Amino acid sequence: MRTEISFVIKTGLLFCVLSAGFSFVGMLLPERGLLPNPSGGLNLHEIGGHMLWGLVAGAVFLSARYIIITGIFAVLIDSDHLIALLHVDALSRMSHSFAFSAIAIVVLMISFGRRDYKLGAAAFAGVLSHLSFDTFAGNDGKFPLFVPFYNHQIIFPNIDWIYFEIAAIAIVGTVTLLARRKETQVQN
Repeated sequence: MRTEISFVIKTGLLFCVLSAGFSFVGMLLPERGLLPNPSGGLNLHEIGGHMLWGLVAGAVFLSARYIIITGIFAVLIDSDHLIALLHVDALSRMSHSFAFSAIAIVVLMISFGRRDYKLGAAAFAGVLSHLSFDTFAGNDGKFPLFVPFYNHQIIFPNIDWIYFEIAAIAIVGTVTLLARRKETQVQN
């Protein structure tokens, strides 16, 4: 139990640091602008909603460890908003992108076990679940999905939340099935 809690805390902290650190790249991009104060986004509705969306996607893992991690990642991606506290010009919501997802997957898997595909899936599902809740809640469904290759925000209508959440669930489900198949082959 203690090992599980330690793993959840360590992966969450690393994900948080990666998200905040990745946002600094936004200071170098030509489309940058003054970032809004992030303090309005820190409320129970936002935190609880992101956590719930992440937990729903993570539930497909059928493992408490990865369910909780996916929920935590779905909340901690917003640490990319912390750069706004510095009152600098940068591109907003940098971690709300596929590039950040790829970096997070690679760094987490290298740091905590190269064969822990569930951890990589949890990171990507956490990002997708976060995008899903932001779109659902009408919190500005604009994301720089393809940064740094295309630095403009892509706008999604509120109804598109379901596609992000289905994609998160599909990724978790696929990785879970593959992991179970591999476990079965090893046992035989």
